[in-house]
This record gives sequence, C-alpha cells and structure tokens, in this order.
Amino acid sequence: MRRFIALLGLFLLAFAMPQAMAADKPPANPNDEATDFLFRLGMMEGHLLIGHELLQAHRPALALPHFGHPVHEIYDDISSYLEKNKFPRFDKQLAGLEAAAAAAPDSADTEKRYQAIIVTIHKARDLTPASLRASLPDMIQICSDTIDAASGEFGEGLEQGRIASVVEYHDSRGYLEYVSDEIGRLSASHADPASQSLLDRFKTVLAKAQWIVEPLLPDPTPRASLDAYRAIAAEAATVAKR
Repeated sequence: MRRFIALLGLFLLAFAMPQAMAADKPPANPNDEATDFLFRLGMMEGHLLIGHELLQAHRPALALPHFGHPVHEIYDDISSYLEKNKFPRFDKQLAGLEAAAAAAPDSADTEKRYQAIIVTIHKARDLTPASLRASLPDMIQICSDTIDAASGEFGEGLEQGRIASVVEYHDSRGYLEYVSDEIGRLSASHADPASQSLLDRFKTVLAKAQWIVEPLLPDPTPRASLDAYRAIAAEAATVAKR
C-alpha cells in the first residue's frame, strides 16, 4: 500500500509539473500577429510604390512584376488577418490594377486604380492596435526589419557581384521607399526631442541604404556589395533596439 501511495504521489507530481510550468510561461505577445501584418503590408506597399515610379518613368515592362507580387505572393500571407478582422477582401482590386498596368500603363484609369489601392492598404493598417502604430520602438523595429528584407532582395538580384536581376533590385528600392514614408509619418507624430533624436539616427542609416539603390536604372556594377548592405541593415537593427 505504501509503495502504491508513493507511486501515486510521483504520478501526480509529474502531471502537475508541466501544468505549473505552463502557467508560469508568459503568454504570447498579442501584438505579434499585428506586427507581422504591418510588416507584410509594408512590403506590399513597397512593391506598389516602385511599380508606380517605374510607370511614371515609362518603363512598364519593369513595373509590371511589382503589381503582380502583391496579389500573387503577399496577399495570402495577410488574408487570414483581414478575414479575422472582417476587412473586405481586396485581392481582386490588386489583380485589377495589375491587369490595367499591363494593358494601359499610362492611362488615367491605371493611375486611379493605383491611388485607390494605396488608400485601401492604409485603411487596412488601421486594423492593428492604435497603440502599436503609435509605438515608436515597435514601428522602428518594423522599419528595421524591412531594411533587412530589402538587403535580402538586393542580394537575390546579384550574381557574381553584379546586378543580374533588376526586379529584386527594384524590390529593395521599393521597400526602402516605404520605410522612408513611414519614418516621415513617425517624425510628424513624435515631436519630443528624444524621439526626434532616435528618428534622426535611423534616417542617417536609412540614407546609406537608399544611396545603394538610388539609380532607378542601375548599371550592372552595383554601388555597394551585399556585405556592405547587410552591415547597414545590422546598423539599423542596432538603432532600433536602443
């Protein structure tokens, strides 16, 4: 009997320990899903920004992939968050813009569709908690992650140190354009000296990355190596963590 009681006690202790450990484990950050949503929405906007810029430069063949990537590569990644928050689907709106850019890149209708989808994306941002969007550390971290993604796209476009795929080069440029716009928004809403100092440091780092992809139509020899771009992304991450 004593042995049975002892074994029963050990069994109950073994059962209780995982429960106690689970209770002590901190809950997942409720903002994680929203942060990922904002990050991917930013990449979507970056594609559209560079696509629009290339259309304005009368380079529709170069622009078209950047109207396709949002609907074919990114939309599925954000669709569950949109559905969860009962936001109307806009994949058909994206597909309509892609079709218009292919058929009539210089038309007023294409421009109207582009401006409309940018408005839709900005409305979708409002699904995320206002406290997250107002948090300078959180938003700068998203911007830092986007610079890191931009460095990755730049690397994908290189072959033996030369620009072999201008599509990825433009992906990188578009992501940085989104970051620049976002930092401008944050600068307007965080006027205190400490915030402005942090934003100024981040802008300095961002400018280094933007210089690498400044030419809209680059020479085959890039302005900087992938290692140099990655070092800038790492610098951005350091600033974001301060």
